[in-house]
Amino acid sequence: MRIEHLGEMAGRSFRRAGRGRQGRGADERGSQLIEFALILPVLLSFLFGIITGGIAFSHNLALDNAARETARFAATLPVDGSLDTWLAQVADAADGTATGTLDMNIPGREICVAYVYPDGSDPTDQTRRVVEAADGTRTFSNQVCVADGRGNDERRVQVVVEREADLIVLYFSRTLTLTSQSIARFERAPE
Repeated sequence: MRIEHLGEMAGRSFRRAGRGRQGRGADERGSQLIEFALILPVLLSFLFGIITGGIAFSHNLALDNAARETARFAATLPVDGSLDTWLAQVADAADGTATGTLDMNIPGREICVAYVYPDGSDPTDQTRRVVEAADGTRTFSNQVCVADGRGNDERRVQVVVEREADLIVLYFSRTLTLTSQSIARFERAPE
């Protein structure tokens, strides 16, 4: 009988230990849920930052491509008629090449195209630029888009495109100004 009594006692303690483990398992699951609830907003914020950073990077690549392609297009486009008409045509090409990245009314959108020839005296062969703002208004002037350090005797085309993009990480956001520029030697010089 004594052995049976010991077996019965062991069975009771095993049942008690099992109940205790179930209770602790539920407590652990509850604490894991609380930890997850605390960490989830931080993880989602980082994820949102990665997504908005990727979008900004994509816009920057589109701007780089638009500036490069537009400068190359303008370098081979002859100036027929007025220089202002030629500049407007090149600015339209920049907008079309940017695959939606430079659409009208995008915050900070600006397109600057310049035909640069400081030694030029003819109205169609001198330094002139157009700046197109976010709302589509164009301003013409006898300036360059950027100081490129090249000689006064070289004809060249400058294209600068710009826009803003938002970067949102954690609980703050920052507006980035994305800018790209390209300069190409003008190949269709008047004879």
